[in-house]
Amino acid sequence: MADVLLEDRIPFVDLNCDDVYTIRNKGRYGPLKTLTFPVALAQADWIVSMPKLKTHHWAGVTLSMKNMFGVMPGRFYGWPKNVLHHAGINRCILDINTTLQSHFAIADGIIGMEGDGPIMGSPKQAGVIVMGRNFVAVDATCTRIMGLNPKKVPYLQAASDRLGPIQEKGILQFGETIDSVRTNFELIDKIPAHKGLRI
Repeated sequence: MADVLLEDRIPFVDLNCDDVYTIRNKGRYGPLKTLTFPVALAQADWIVSMPKLKTHHWAGVTLSMKNMFGVMPGRFYGWPKNVLHHAGINRCILDINTTLQSHFAIADGIIGMEGDGPIMGSPKQAGVIVMGRNFVAVDATCTRIMGLNPKKVPYLQAASDRLGPIQEKGILQFGETIDSVRTNFELIDKIPAHKGLRI
């Protein structure tokens, strides 16, 4: 990307190495009393999460909420964000999304990943893009498109109502219907986080 960024004079910040600021953990789902973020986030007008639709070995799915792990600075939390993994992935997903004011999600399901994601899975062509202002609603819609039940994803169930709706009737949706674009993503029976996710 370096050539394009340079040619178009687009500023680029590696969030793992940026200066940081620390604030109180507003979620308090997990044991961390504070959360540390890159300064670039405090300076941004809009924070947009742009995940792929993927199944996940530990969280069940990784969508716009889980994608926010990517903003947590590696120089503070380790790699791959070991401090957050130790504190509990589902609880940290909730804490990050409660504490950090994010603005928009664009979930790319043109080609996602199924099976043993987020690294060892297989490409899955779903042919969809899901966008919205509420990450919980976006992720609940994405899970349904993937043939999964958002009520069975621990962090989505815990976020329900406090951070946003997961009930289909509570989500204002435009465009194609879920049923018209739904394509079941493969789950792995031996992965505990995948058990019982299927609608």
